[in-house]
Amino acid sequence: MRILHTSDLHLNSPLNARLSMLKADERKRELISSFRGMLTDAENSGCSAVIIAGDLFDDERVGIRILSTVMDIIEAHRNLFFFYLPGNHEGKRLLSSGVAIPENLKLFGEEWTAFELDGVRIVGRTEISENMFDSLTLDKEKVNIAVLHGTLADKSAVPDKIGLKDIEKTNVNYLALGHYHSYGATAVSDTQIAVYSGTPEGRGFDEAGDKGYVLIDVEKGRITHTFVKHAKRGIRIVEVDVSDVCREIDIENKIAYAIAHISENDLVRVVLKGERAPQIKIDADALTERFFSRYYYLEIKDESRIAISGEDYLYDKSLKGEFIRLVLGDESLSETEKRDIIECGIRALAGETV
Repeated sequence: MRILHTSDLHLNSPLNARLSMLKADERKRELISSFRGMLTDAENSGCSAVIIAGDLFDDERVGIRILSTVMDIIEAHRNLFFFYLPGNHEGKRLLSSGVAIPENLKLFGEEWTAFELDGVRIVGRTEISENMFDSLTLDKEKVNIAVLHGTLADKSAVPDKIGLKDIEKTNVNYLALGHYHSYGATAVSDTQIAVYSGTPEGRGFDEAGDKGYVLIDVEKGRITHTFVKHAKRGIRIVEVDVSDVCREIDIENKIAYAIAHISENDLVRVVLKGERAPQIKIDADALTERFFSRYYYLEIKDESRIAISGEDYLYDKSLKGEFIRLVLGDESLSETEKRDIIECGIRALAGETV
């Protein structure tokens, strides 16, 4: 038997922190489309069921329209069983909304709720507590999957800590997790594994990297899993070292080279690093404008610093030299504060807006 494991879809996310309203609306539609595509993948790859380990929706204010749309999508895939664990974001919104729940959608409750499919036991609960595994009884002769939404820890605890030592005492073979937005697998014992599927689509730069879902295979009492990439758009963070630049045009060239391989469909953040010469000015807004049209979204963050050596200005009799020596000699300032003050001072002396 094969089961698709996903989580953290956050389908009603606003997505307008960086994107224009037009692109935010487009991206919302893409998240729904991604969900549809994932279910098509599930059918085409021979899945019997889909596990949604929390945060199908972004918050408890999700509207009736999107709730109804998602329920209609699930109902349309009648040959798939859906095992849905409401996460910390959507809470009990679906149950209280009055929207009809399809027959092929099974929900986990606050306490352990159990289902069985083709000899595989699937259990889950929305509430995390210290001794929650004490009330979980599973047959060691069966393949057992537990569904939870929270953070792996040494011991289980309120509000969201899921204890690895607690799991080890159970007959859980595969722990299907939600909450973290990147794929990750942690071996609990020789026969037990805890897996975060991650979100199928990244939404912001805190969700960079490959996104997708997990396929669980159960064969002859043995359970294995495979991560499958699925995201329509990648979230890419690229660091560019500007330490050795001699001209401002060199920075453009370095950025162009660093992002040349990235798909035009992706969201890109370029982070400038290193220590640059004091005379090199970085205009992050102008650089962003230079490359923005090549990608779905692009931004440039300047985290570089000016390279200041006291020896370089030891005998400099100019106002700039006197200023730099004065700041460098102030023992009440940290190294970071000195660099910030010197950078502002150099810009001011050059007649630039600080």
